[in-house]
Amino acid sequence: MKVIQVIGFSNTGKTTFVGELLERLAAVGTVAAVKHLGGHPYALEEGKDTTLFYEKGAAFSVGIDEEKAVAAIRNPDLEANLRMLCDAGVDYAVVEGFKQHTFASIVIGELESETCVLRNPSVDEVMASLDQFDDFVTLQGLVQDLKHSCDMSRAGALMTFNGIVREWTGETRTPHLDFDQDFEELLASIRREMEQVPGILGVRFHHQKGRLYAGEDITYVAILSERRYEAFSALSNAIDRLKRELHDAGKDIAGV
Repeated sequence: MKVIQVIGFSNTGKTTFVGELLERLAAVGTVAAVKHLGGHPYALEEGKDTTLFYEKGAAFSVGIDEEKAVAAIRNPDLEANLRMLCDAGVDYAVVEGFKQHTFASIVIGELESETCVLRNPSVDEVMASLDQFDDFVTLQGLVQDLKHSCDMSRAGALMTFNGIVREWTGETRTPHLDFDQDFEELLASIRREMEQVPGILGVRFHHQKGRLYAGEDITYVAILSERRYEAFSALSNAIDRLKRELHDAGKDIAGV
């Protein structure tokens, strides 16, 4: 999922720009919009059942009519909500506001920002520059991508793998791991190798970068195959190679 953040001072036209961008993005994929309400909290409508359910402690209170669903979600954390959107198969999440976050951003107006990749652009310029924006990846998001991109009529198995930072290996503690090197070519090579296994219909492979702490995710793999043993074989060989060629001593994937 691409995260396209739009930031700027108040009354600079951000919302108008976001509306125009949403229309264009909706023509090429599934789009979500997230707005930081700041000092203007959203008031749930009094007297409605969905409001009552939320007030009574529901983590999610959802109202559904013949055209749409409206949800009140108790978690105000941006990244948690982005994970939910990615899990649902959203292709583009347009985020208005949240200047404190470090996603690559569009700046409307004269706000100074170290994350700016485009300033006062046209929508056409944004559409031509989508590769400059950050990817937000979840394991379920990879699964959704596989299902939408591959021939499901031949599929008999969809297997996933989620590697995490193992804190304890015997008596040795690993508080964190650092993955700062450029390993995109290695990942691409492993993915091609998986795709060449007979019966494999599709592969999605993602590896986190930077400092990862104990318990955090390292890698996601989703693999679609005609038969389960084909997926088992391709996945096992891929993880063994990843560990051998990238994860040196102390850089273990949990469960391997």
